[in-house]
Parts: sequence; C-alpha cells; structure tokens
Amino acid sequence: MSRPIAVILMATALAWPAVGAAQDRPRQPPGTGMVVAESFHGHGSVSAPVRRNSKGRLEVGLPGGTWYECAFSCSDTLRRQTVDFWENHAGRPRDTGDGVGYLRFRF
Repeated sequence: MSRPIAVILMATALAWPAVGAAQDRPRQPPGTGMVVAESFHGHGSVSAPVRRNSKGRLEVGLPGGTWYECAFSCSDTLRRQTVDFWENHAGRPRDTGDGVGYLRFRF
C-alpha cells in the first residue's frame, strides 16, 4: 500500500520543476511565434517570425524584412515565398504530380 504512494510522490517531485519552469516563461500574444517551412523540392528549410497585423490577420516575416500576409497557412506562405519561390514562379505549370496546389500526398 505504501509503495504506490511513494511512487506517486516521487513522480510528482520529479515533475514539479518542469511545471514551475513552464509557468515562468513569458507568455506570447496569440498568433505570434515562429514558423518553419520545408521545401517540397529539396531546397532546404527556413524559419521566420509570425505576427498579427492591425486587421487581425496573420503575417509571416520574410528573411529580407518584408512582412507577407499568410494565405492558406503561414508555413505554406513562407515556403512559397522563400525556398520554393522559383519553383512557383518559373513560368511553367505547377503540376507536381503529387497533389493539387498545396496538397501533398506521401505514400
């Protein structure tokens, strides 16, 4: 009977510092933070900040300092405007053979 209680107390003692550390972190306003985009064509990945504009819409910060309004998702917008920019703006059809537009099927 006392063994399960000791296990519960030990687990609580081990988890307690993590709970305190999470509460000490500064809270970010909703809709802010970082987003990561990975290329569909093997060009690498990029991360960027996200914020809300004056109209309440989300924007992603491009590496050059320009803020671009998120369309489908901030990650997809960042990917299209950075690592896959020339794949989307090269003047050729966007048929990738694995889905329509932003949909990507992996089997």
